[in-house]
Amino acid sequence: MVDQTANWSLVGFNSNIPILLDHYRLHLRDQLPVLLRPLLPDDRERIIDAFKRLSPESTYFRFWTSFRGANPTFIDRLCAEDQGQHASWIIVIEDNDDVPGVGGGSFWRSAENAEMAEVSFTVADEFQGQGAGTLLLAAIWEHAYAIGIRQFVGHVLDDNYVMLTWWSSLGAAHVRQPHGGWELTLTLDESLLPDTSAANSLRQRLAAIRAADSEQSHP
Repeated sequence: MVDQTANWSLVGFNSNIPILLDHYRLHLRDQLPVLLRPLLPDDRERIIDAFKRLSPESTYFRFWTSFRGANPTFIDRLCAEDQGQHASWIIVIEDNDDVPGVGGGSFWRSAENAEMAEVSFTVADEFQGQGAGTLLLAAIWEHAYAIGIRQFVGHVLDDNYVMLTWWSSLGAAHVRQPHGGWELTLTLDESLLPDTSAANSLRQRLAAIRAADSEQSHP
């Protein structure tokens, strides 16, 4: 069940994308009510705090380094307007300032291939395993597809077994990288998703977002 309201304008959000709302109210797997929305420039301090709270393992898997926190230049780039080349969606707990965020997902359009984008996901340690990654993937899938992107590419370390398993269960193609790690490519075609638990969960999240968009378009 998705509750939705479209009240605020999205900085850096393509106003020609009619299928996406400003935000969606829904639940994680443990029934925690959350808000799914695009990342805004005003979220800079929220993102800094969220990255600082990551465990050493989560930091390593996300940034491929043990350094805690994120580079300020990266934060600026994450929150900046970009004319449709990049977007980030985040999950937050509404009216809860004690938790900066549940997670975030981003895509960055390739300069060489406009139909391809690199993606990344971060989920706070205490919310991992609750379906937040799938929810974020559904949001950026819909956003990216609407602006002509047809494939997502991710890079995952060898020992990040959870992410490797997740990508594989979504039907992503795997290519071993010479420097270590894997490049994974997911085609944004729902008909190509396999019959797995992870893929079925993604289908459900995509359907929920589309249903909410349809309700808003045809009240």
